Amino acid sequence: MSKHEHTPSFKSDLITFGLLMLLTAITIWASYATGGTTVLAVLVAMGIATVKATLVVRNFMHIKYDDIIYKLFIGAVIIIFGVFITLLAVDYFYR
Repeated sequence: MSKHEHTPSFKSDLITFGLLMLLTAITIWASYATGGTTVLAVLVAMGIATVKATLVVRNFMHIKYDDIIYKLFIGAVIIIFGVFITLLAVDYFYR
């Protein structure tokens, strides 16, 4: 069995870090721009957090170099989590 070794470059790590810092700044700006506790502020913050989590998983956890089965399992977990959060939100809003 041959293993393919992939190592990310320092340049790609710096680019990812820069994107994470930029998205953090955008999250802080959006919090002040939308009032901080509105539904819009929470939706924007959660959307940006999702993008940041995707960057971390792909680049720093090296998922982009792994087999397709790992990507499918991660996708399944994300879908199940999304369904769970949706059901909780529906339950909360109809109480």
